[in-house]
Amino acid sequence: MIPGSGRDGPGGAPDRTGGVRGPGGGPRNPADGARGSAGEQPEEEAEGTAPWGAEGLHSERTLLAWIRTGTALAAGGLGGAGVAARHMGSGPAALPFVLAALCGAVLLARTHLRHRRLESALHEGKPLDVRADALLAWLGVLAVVAGAAAFVLAAP
Repeated sequence: MIPGSGRDGPGGAPDRTGGVRGPGGGPRNPADGARGSAGEQPEEEAEGTAPWGAEGLHSERTLLAWIRTGTALAAGGLGGAGVAARHMGSGPAALPFVLAALCGAVLLARTHLRHRRLESALHEGKPLDVRADALLAWLGVLAVVAGAAAFVLAAP
């Protein structure tokens, strides 16, 4: 033990708070990829599994990304349609925004179906075709851009 330091030498012993100190006395953070004093790998990495159960979160992050995309398109489309209708009258200026809102609504409606397909594709090791959803998302974004351009160009 090093006097006054509250830790054992460079091997990494518990400190006063119960946490493990790494070599040099700093806190040891497994997320930083810290190795033991002799360069050995932690047990989770040695077995080939992701630490802390992170191997199943990829599909959930994808699900949340599609939910954010659909929600942004739906809300942006509805908000843009409302602004265009209020300032330019109800007519063709609001149509691109309505199209974007519909694209967002369809993406939101298909989200859980897409998630189930992704889960089964991951378990079976097969690729997943998301071209239709990606095309729908791009169509919605282009509709918002077209509506915004029409709104800006038609402003007095």
